[in-house]
Amino acid sequence: MKDRMNHLLILSEEAPAYLDLLQAAKLTNLRITALSDTRLARTKGAECNMVLGEPGLVHGLLPYMTNLEWVQSTWAGVEPCIQKNSHRDYQLTNVKGIFGAQMSEYVFCYILMHEKLARVHHKLQQQKRWEQHFPGQLRGKTIGIMGVGSIGSHLAQTARYFQMQTKGYTFSSTNCEFIERYYHGEELVEFVSDLDYLVNTLPDTPQTTHLINDAVLRAMPPGAILINIGRGNVIEESALIDALNQQTIAGAVLDVFAEEPLPEDHRLWQTPNMTITAHISVISYPEDVVPVFIDNYHRFSNGQDLKYSVDFERGY
Repeated sequence: MKDRMNHLLILSEEAPAYLDLLQAAKLTNLRITALSDTRLARTKGAECNMVLGEPGLVHGLLPYMTNLEWVQSTWAGVEPCIQKNSHRDYQLTNVKGIFGAQMSEYVFCYILMHEKLARVHHKLQQQKRWEQHFPGQLRGKTIGIMGVGSIGSHLAQTARYFQMQTKGYTFSSTNCEFIERYYHGEELVEFVSDLDYLVNTLPDTPQTTHLINDAVLRAMPPGAILINIGRGNVIEESALIDALNQQTIAGAVLDVFAEEPLPEDHRLWQTPNMTITAHISVISYPEDVVPVFIDNYHRFSNGQDLKYSVDFERGY
C-alpha cells in the first residue's frame, strides 16, 4: 500500500480550506478532489478509495463509492454512517482529542452564568435597578460527567481548576486522573443524587437511549442543572419538560435534541428555565481536523492500524 496512488474525496462545506491545508502538507501518492456538493461527488465517488468529510454528507454518497476503503469523519459523532442500512465494508474513523477545549468553554460559560446570576443582573440593568443579589462559587460544588472520554476528561480537568468535586459515569474509560469517583451500570441514580451540575457527553447508541429519564431526574437535587452536549437520544425529553415545569431540577442547557432542527411547535421552546442552542457547542475547524487525517493517512499507507476507528456495532 505504501507506493500505491490513493484518491481522496474531500466532502465538506469547508472543502476549499481542507484542500489548501492538505496541499500544503504535500502528502505523497495522493490525488485530491474537493467538493461541497454531493450531487457532483456522485460522479467522482467510484474513483476514490478514501473520503475526508462530514458524515451527514458522506452517508448519501456511500452507494456510489464502489472502491471505498476508508472514511475519515470530520466530526466526533458518526451516526449517519453507522445506520443499519448503511454500507459497512470500509474503515471508519472519527476525530478525538481536539474538541475538549471548545466543549469546556461552552459548558462552563453556562455554569458560570448560572452561578454568577448573569441573567438576573442583566435584567436588573435593563430595569435600572440597583439590587445586590450575591452570586455563588464553583469551589466545592459537584459536577457529574456522563462519558469520560477525551471530552469528558477535559471537562473534569477544567472542573478541578475551579476546585469542584468530580464524578464520572462511564461504560468503559476509567483512567481520567481528574475524576474522583466512577459509577457504572445501574449506579446512575446514585451517581446523580448529590450533583450540582450534570453534563452528558455520551454518544447516540442503543445503550444510551433515555438514560436520563424520569427516575434519574427525580433523583437529582432540586437545585441541579442539566447540560447536554452529547446526543439528544440520551434524554427523555418529555420527562425533562415535566421535571422543569414541576421544578424537580433548577434548569437545563441543551445543545442537542432527539429531532434536529428542533421543531417550532416543540414544548421545549416554552419550558421554564430552559436554555436552547442549535448544536453549536463544538465546531470542526479544518486546521484541527487535518492533522488527525494526516496521521491516519501515514498509518493507512504503511498498513498500520488507524487511530479512532469506529466500531459499527457499538456506534463509537
